[in-house]
Amino acid sequence: MPLDLPPQHLPILRDRLTMWLDGLREDQETPDRMQRPDRARQEVGAFERLQTALATGKVCLPDEAARAAMEVSAAGHDEESNYAEIVAIHDALHALLDVLGGARA
Repeated sequence: MPLDLPPQHLPILRDRLTMWLDGLREDQETPDRMQRPDRARQEVGAFERLQTALATGKVCLPDEAARAAMEVSAAGHDEESNYAEIVAIHDALHALLDVLGGARA
């Protein structure tokens, strides 16, 4: 099926997938330290399929492993970047700006 994503998202997704894959592959070098090496192998496969999908513009669905890996990774990224706090601050600042008659970003 076509992978219909905005073009500006593609380099971001490529970078993230590469970063996550590099981290997983590094972790796999010391499997005795991993809690779930089987899950890491599944995530590597899922992220590799997603990289292929970004390159070809086509994704094979359903792909439960890819969905699950992206769900965990996206939530982890949001938590690490304090996304909820950033959005709340943005909304509060711009709400006050709106009340003051300013332009909304």
